[in-house]
Amino acid sequence: MANNKDAVIIGGGIIGCSIALGLAQRGLSVALYERGGIGEEASWAAAGMLSPQTDAAARNAFFDLGIASRSLYRAFAANIAELSGIDPEYQDDGTICLTLREDELVHTSEWVAWQQEQAPPIEFLSGDAARAMEPSISPNTKGAAFIKADHQIENRRLMDGLAVAIRLAGIDVHEGSAVDGISVVNGRAVGVISGGLTIDCGVVVMAAGCWSGALLRDAGISVPIVPARGQMLALKGPRPPFSRVIHGGKCYLVPRRDNRIVVGSTIEYAGFKKGITAQGIELLLSAAIELVPALKEFEIIETWSGLRPDTADHLPILGPSGVDDLYLATGHFRNGILLAPITAELLVQSIVENKTSEQLAPFSSARFSELRN
Repeated sequence: MANNKDAVIIGGGIIGCSIALGLAQRGLSVALYERGGIGEEASWAAAGMLSPQTDAAARNAFFDLGIASRSLYRAFAANIAELSGIDPEYQDDGTICLTLREDELVHTSEWVAWQQEQAPPIEFLSGDAARAMEPSISPNTKGAAFIKADHQIENRRLMDGLAVAIRLAGIDVHEGSAVDGISVVNGRAVGVISGGLTIDCGVVVMAAGCWSGALLRDAGISVPIVPARGQMLALKGPRPPFSRVIHGGKCYLVPRRDNRIVVGSTIEYAGFKKGITAQGIELLLSAAIELVPALKEFEIIETWSGLRPDTADHLPILGPSGVDDLYLATGHFRNGILLAPITAELLVQSIVENKTSEQLAPFSSARFSELRN
């Protein structure tokens, strides 16, 4: 045995780091193990949109979880900035979702209508009103939805800040240290195995993204977590021709303070293979230029891809695992950045207070019980 801790976190993305920080701030001794570098996987590859409303098709538990997490974000970002001295560039200019086809206007207006009934502010705009708000958008814009409360964060700077904050909080951080297994004795997780050592602990938290599945199978838990590759690129010109996140049916555009525009993202199931393809970049560029024609003159300054942890129903897996003292915080798919504050709050509550919120129930691994060994 080595390094007896109250809690060990497996995974150093935004989810694992946020939970680790929350536990440390509640007085627990915490170790965090990351197979690569802190924040270098899906958290680094993301676009940082805080947009629970943009892709929502109906009011459900996932919609409510996203709205709750978004409401925590301003304070969450400010706390990381205060702890680390790194500004994560929280921006609250809203998101504008464009409709370029006349035959899609009815769907857009109906989509806006049901969301207006659910309290979060959203406004239907005519094409002229949308162009008045963002003059650079396509002249073919027939209408739009403006979501004032959907904001953004610079996820790479946020991760830089979290990397500093967790160390200042006294968390024992192990980068380049893969966890090889979870030690389970008499139905209870009692530690993790890394580098030939067993690290004894009171609680294990699985937050290893799309690498979670293999480790959980060894602990007797089978959940359908697969990598979903997302290709992205960044453009740069003298200055962004728009100030808000712009969302279309085929891509999204995220303006940054350093004049970059992040363009994303594909969804591909190619196993654990990262990579940039000509087809993927062509699709993103053509979609971006269709939304904002001026982007055709901008320079491509970066391309990248990341592996997002997806599940069979595209929902996260959160809370107690069914194995005592093993908690799950994985499978966030495209919403890891958005859901970090609420995930950390609810997991910390469950671990420290032994009180599992009803908010976690729809995301329990028990919904995949037929797959359990």
